Amino acid sequence: MTGIFTLYGAQISNYSAKARSYLIYKGIPFQEVVASNSVYEKLLVPTIGFRMMPVVRTPEDELLQDSTDIIDTLERRFPEAPVYPSSPRQRLAALLLEAYAHDWVRIPAMYYRWGFPRYNREYLVREFGRMYEPTLSLDLQVQLGETSSAWTRDRLPSLGVTARTIPQFVAWTERLLGWLNAHFDRHPYLLGTKPCTADFTFMGPLYGHLYRDPYSHALMKRLAPNVMRWVERMNSAPEQEGAYLPHDEVPTSLLPMLRHAFNGYMPVAYDTVQRVAAWIESNPQEPVPRFLGTQTFTIDGVTEDRTVWTCIQYMVQRPLSSFQSASGRDQAHMRSLLSAIAPDCALDFKITRPVKREHYKLVATQ
Repeated sequence: MTGIFTLYGAQISNYSAKARSYLIYKGIPFQEVVASNSVYEKLLVPTIGFRMMPVVRTPEDELLQDSTDIIDTLERRFPEAPVYPSSPRQRLAALLLEAYAHDWVRIPAMYYRWGFPRYNREYLVREFGRMYEPTLSLDLQVQLGETSSAWTRDRLPSLGVTARTIPQFVAWTERLLGWLNAHFDRHPYLLGTKPCTADFTFMGPLYGHLYRDPYSHALMKRLAPNVMRWVERMNSAPEQEGAYLPHDEVPTSLLPMLRHAFNGYMPVAYDTVQRVAAWIESNPQEPVPRFLGTQTFTIDGVTEDRTVWTCIQYMVQRPLSSFQSASGRDQAHMRSLLSAIAPDCALDFKITRPVKREHYKLVATQ
């Protein structure tokens, strides 16, 4: 297949890091264009309807928006070296970790970006200013960066990051880096010697935020040098073809993250699914809004409120569907993984109103 793809994104963008790393790994020819104000106004907003990155433009001028949809679409076009494991336990682990990284790990990544202005603020305002208006002078870029970054900085409470929960997010982040550092000491990627979809999704918070932002970069360098080396591998073309671990093995070093996902993320995800279902019942023909009120969540024994981000359903329905639609034999293998995570771990929760993306919006699946 010929032609050059274009990635519209930015180095500081969480989900741009996910799409970029995938394009590099697959060897798909692409150029990267910064999603500046001009690019948004002239190309992306007129087609998509809102400001969002990353976006990939195909050689046929089709625009793909949403990092998960970008990967799924390109997997169909470039099926060599697939990034979704074919064996049941590894496929389920990849989808669970993908959802966890996409929706949950981004929370501490956002906190570490904006919670340490003494270390990060000068860097961030320059990065945001340069991204949106690359031709302005440095002074004007800094002024622009101060205002343009405020909307992301001010969203921390909507993610549940408050004075009450910050100590818990700090403790979790250090545990997470420790889990990953120990894992990458034995394995170059999450499931073997080639990356899976969850590796690319982890690149969002781990490279787009924690590796690049000054304060968290120093933290990662001190606590997780193996994670830093993994980030650098993920941003480089592979030197040789790898493989997933034999015999459908899921390393035990991934179990702490999977347990954390079931303890913290899955209750929020299930509550989100119920909120979305209720909204669809009342508004069956309308696109699902990005936010739906507030919900309560618990992190390490501390309870707080956060905004209901409806995109969570789009991610969590993937592992649920994979498990619930599996054959009896495959589901038995998946249950063995779930029992290793926790004795009462299950994925029997039913989604009555699944969603899909249509014309760049979440809509109910008819």
